[in-house]
Amino acid sequence: MKYIGLVAALGLMSFNVAAAEQTSQPTCDAGFTSIVTGDYSKTPQHTCLSTDNKQAVKIKLNQTFQLSLPASPSTGFSWALRSMPNALMLLSIDYHNSEQCQKGMTGCSGLRTYTFKAVTKGVGELKLNYGRSWEKEDWETKTITIAVYQ
Repeated sequence: MKYIGLVAALGLMSFNVAAAEQTSQPTCDAGFTSIVTGDYSKTPQHTCLSTDNKQAVKIKLNQTFQLSLPASPSTGFSWALRSMPNALMLLSIDYHNSEQCQKGMTGCSGLRTYTFKAVTKGVGELKLNYGRSWEKEDWETKTITIAVYQ
């Protein structure tokens, strides 16, 4: 299955479709971004996030993009978006289990996907926390610099 997002006039609709052709994508341990182009006949190209968080993610003004992060919510771990730059508008938050996850299985990994639109030029930081709600002292904090350009 591959994930497809359809940007509508007033929001975003998400659905799964069977992919007749699978395209190999890089393995991205720290997560990845992908640009929503509107061409749903092709799998979106993934750009791996920098593991050292020193490299800014560059997005064109008015472009819609997705940030996908590895997650395992069935074990209590989840991502929380703590802050985002004014240059971005959050369109949706979705979760999709990995293809290996069978119905009813726990401990499965998957992807938490945030869909954003770049609405003004500028540079800022997305800040997210990952962990269990009852173990706040052990949360992992992820900071991703976003640069929106013309």
